[in-house]
Amino acid sequence: MKDHRRPKEEYRTLTTVHEEDDSSSTDVDLEALDLNEKDYMHEAAATRAGQNQGKGRFLAVLKEYWWLVDGFLLVVIIMLLLGNGWGSHGKDHFFEGAGDLTGFAPEFSQKITKFAPDPSFVPENTSEFFSDETRQKWLDLVPKGLGYLQIKSPQDYDNLPAKLNSYPGQFVVTSSMTHQLHCLYAIAEAYSALTSDVSRVPKETPWHLNHCFDYLRQGIMCCGDVALEGEQTSFPEGFDGSDGWDAKHVCKNYEEVYDYLEKNRADDKSWI
Repeated sequence: MKDHRRPKEEYRTLTTVHEEDDSSSTDVDLEALDLNEKDYMHEAAATRAGQNQGKGRFLAVLKEYWWLVDGFLLVVIIMLLLGNGWGSHGKDHFFEGAGDLTGFAPEFSQKITKFAPDPSFVPENTSEFFSDETRQKWLDLVPKGLGYLQIKSPQDYDNLPAKLNSYPGQFVVTSSMTHQLHCLYAIAEAYSALTSDVSRVPKETPWHLNHCFDYLRQGIMCCGDVALEGEQTSFPEGFDGSDGWDAKHVCKNYEEVYDYLEKNRADDKSWI
C-alpha cells in the first residue's frame, strides 16, 4: 500500500504560512483603528474649541448689555411694591373686602381691635336711652351728614347706585356702614320705647324695623368676621356660652373711615 500521509516538514511549513498571514492582517487593522481614533479626537477638540468660543462671545454680549437686565428687574420690583396704589381710585382700583366697588372710597389701613362691653349705648334702664347723654354717644359714632356723600364727578366711577332724589342737582349717595348704625339705633330706640314708654315708639315702626333686621342680617353675612371667641366673662350666673369680649378682630381703621365720610359729606346735618 501507498502511504498518502504528508511529511511532517510540509505540515510545519503550511502552519507557518497561515500564522504569518494572520499576523499581517492584525497589524493592518490596528493601524486603521489608530488613524480613525486620531481623526475623532481631532474633531472633538475642534468642536469643544468652537463651543468655548461661542460661549465666550455670548458672555461678552451679556456682560455688555447687563444693565438692561438690571433696569428691567428694577422696574418690575417698583411695580410690585406699588401694587395697586396707582389704581386705588376711579375705574381701575383695588377691590377691598367689605369695601367700595366703585373706586370712590380709598383703601383703608387695618388694626387689631378687641371688643369691650359698653352698656351705656343701650342702658339697662331703657328710659335712659332717650337722655341727651345717650343720644350724644350715638351721634359721636358717626360723622356729620351720616355718611351721605357727594360725588362731584360720577362719570369717573363704575357701578354707582342710583343717586338720592332728596338732593336735586347733586349726585349724592349714602354709605353702608352709617346705614347699618342708623338701623341699629332704630332697633335700640324701638326696644327702649316698648320697654319703658310706648308713646316714644317711632311712627315708622314696624316697617322700618323689618327693613333693618334684614339689612343688618345681610351686612353681617357680607362682612364675614370669623374672629375666634372664647368663654363668656359677663353673663349672669347660670348662663354659659361666649360673650365675645375676649376676641381680637381685624378691623378697618375707624378714624380713617370717619375722616373720609366727613370730608366727602353732602351736608352738615347731625343725626342718626
